[in-house]
Amino acid sequence: MKSIIFIGVLAIMLPFYVSAQEAKIQLTPKVSIVFPEKPTVREMQGVTTIYSVRLADSTANLNVVVSDLEKSAGLSAESLETEQQNPVFWEQVEAGFMAQVGQSATLLSKQIIERNNKKMLQLLISNERNGKKSELTVFIFVDGVYSFNIGYTKRTSDAPAAVKDKFFSSLQFTN
Repeated sequence: MKSIIFIGVLAIMLPFYVSAQEAKIQLTPKVSIVFPEKPTVREMQGVTTIYSVRLADSTANLNVVVSDLEKSAGLSAESLETEQQNPVFWEQVEAGFMAQVGQSATLLSKQIIERNNKKMLQLLISNERNGKKSELTVFIFVDGVYSFNIGYTKRTSDAPAAVKDKFFSSLQFTN
């Protein structure tokens, strides 16, 4: 009888265990990140890939957008590397991203950081939609011909900061 109960409990719990396993995603040959669970993946015209996870408790979303700038805009890795040295490049990246987020978004902070010899724009944005407030932390950078937006949207005040920190710190670069 005990074994039947154990098997029943196991059968109920196994889907939760499997769905909550971390998933390391190779975004490009040189860039990877670990999601708290397997993300949904959307391909858009062979140019952009979107990876998304909404936490089971709906307190936060984790998103990565990877775009091939060579395919979409004909840009080379060399030209992108050169452009990143110009502060105007980062101003244009910020303006473009803020336009995508929408008019209700407020930029709370911005800074250019360096990680693994890679310049990144870090933005903290407050937004309100349908009366619900959210806070987006995003890292934007370019590696080769790819642009990356790595984002964590805090949807409620009790969103787990540890998940956010672990997600961002899992970002890895290889040569």
